[in-house]
Amino acid sequence: MSVTLEGQAGATVTVEDGDIVVRIVMPAVSDGDDADDAALLLFAARADSFQGFMMWERYAAAHKLWRRKVESVSTALDDQGDLREDQGEYDVFTRVYDPLCQTAASYATVAGVKQFTAELFIDRAISCMERVPEVGSLMRDGVLIPLWFHAALEQTEAVTDEEVLAVIDAEAATALREAGQLSKTRVIEIVQAIVAEHDPEAARVARETAKVGKRVVVEPVDADLAELKVTASVEDTTLALNSINSAMAGACSKDPRTTQERRSAAAIALLTGALFTCECDDPECEARGGVDAAAQCAKVVLHAIVRRESLTGESDTPAYLDGHGPISAEHARDIAARFDTTVRDLDLGELLDRTSQPSDGYRPTAACAVAVRAVHGRCTHPGCDMPAWKCDLDHVVEYDHDNPAAGGATCPCNLNPKCRFHHGLKTHVAGWVDDQIVDANGVIWTEVTTPEGVTVRSRALNGWLLPELGLIPCRHDDAAGSARPEAEPEPQRRLTRAAAKHRYRMRIRALNRRNGVVRHAAVVAAGEPPF
Repeated sequence: MSVTLEGQAGATVTVEDGDIVVRIVMPAVSDGDDADDAALLLFAARADSFQGFMMWERYAAAHKLWRRKVESVSTALDDQGDLREDQGEYDVFTRVYDPLCQTAASYATVAGVKQFTAELFIDRAISCMERVPEVGSLMRDGVLIPLWFHAALEQTEAVTDEEVLAVIDAEAATALREAGQLSKTRVIEIVQAIVAEHDPEAARVARETAKVGKRVVVEPVDADLAELKVTASVEDTTLALNSINSAMAGACSKDPRTTQERRSAAAIALLTGALFTCECDDPECEARGGVDAAAQCAKVVLHAIVRRESLTGESDTPAYLDGHGPISAEHARDIAARFDTTVRDLDLGELLDRTSQPSDGYRPTAACAVAVRAVHGRCTHPGCDMPAWKCDLDHVVEYDHDNPAAGGATCPCNLNPKCRFHHGLKTHVAGWVDDQIVDANGVIWTEVTTPEGVTVRSRALNGWLLPELGLIPCRHDDAAGSARPEAEPEPQRRLTRAAAKHRYRMRIRALNRRNGVVRHAAVVAAGEPPF
């Protein structure tokens, strides 16, 4: 068996005559070579791919041990389930120390871990080999590192119907393999959406079961501090956190407390009805006298995107709760029925006529902005999980304020959410280039190229929620003039700095797109590894 590792050119894991041979190409080290920098970056970031293969093999070995324990118990029992008289010692074994417990005890002894840790390992091994073997194969192939596989596994624990689980396993494996760059959050939300769609009953039971877990607990931390824990529904906790963050915004920038200290003070002010005060030394700071924390929260909004047919009960397509992730259609209907919920229609047909505001071509319409945030779900920079409604909407190809028709359209094909940090990284740090492509099937892809020349591609996280968005024809000739004031005359030079940067980025994007076509063709031609 031979596996080619994801993201590592020339890297393979091979099983030869009972030996596991790991081959990872070490990057050449020399000064001043961008290619060397790219190789170093890839090695540092993705040389862990082989760990998934090793974990899969460990799980396979543990699963075989467990199966043998199960078979040994089966042979000790007769057809009626009574113990054989000559093997009475199996009574305790079968009633208390079941095969999983016994296998885990042996593993714990040799691995030097606690029984609970060992049982978790054996349980994951069984799930990898029997419950979700297709998702498990992604770990074997280096698509998922063990941490991501465990995150995916947790999302399927409530599914008990074997036939439904098999469908979820197959669809999740396909979606994860085709998602491009992954992270723990992306893995969780991709699998969550598939589980919520195919097993809404499990989602309902899980929600009902979770209700009994709602509680408020105070636990001491030390002599001076205690920890207040509130367990509630995802929408209530998300709304509560947003309210706390909104209240703490009442302090000025000179407040000497850390973010967490201010957040703690704001939470207590909200709970007790007290004023939230700024602790700066500025006598002119209005917040020193106290800010009504509750009044600060009046502007807090929680966004949930749901298809109309799911809201009416005609479909079980999941919804997406900003800051949390996919939720079941039933959960979305419950949120919509709350007294404090406002339901607004999102008409994607409006995007056929206009995607930018009539008075300012730089700014998207409300429908365009909501659609873009909804389809991406989070900051589009790989590895970042900042919720989309807390991000800026960035023009991937820079908007030309002097000549809007020249490029940088305000359109779903050219807009995506970026958190303030990654937006600034792209704008102000040399060498970072991003791109956005809508393929022939309407799938929206984002690409980020690092200064070292490594390009990472990711699929829009929530394409399943708004599949029509990528199929809407673009009309970039409707861009109105920008409402921004005219800039000062540019220096007399052949190209302005902005124009030079724009030209450089366009060249990089064109090169990446050409290379992307070649990479995709190579993947299609290669097919599955030769197992």
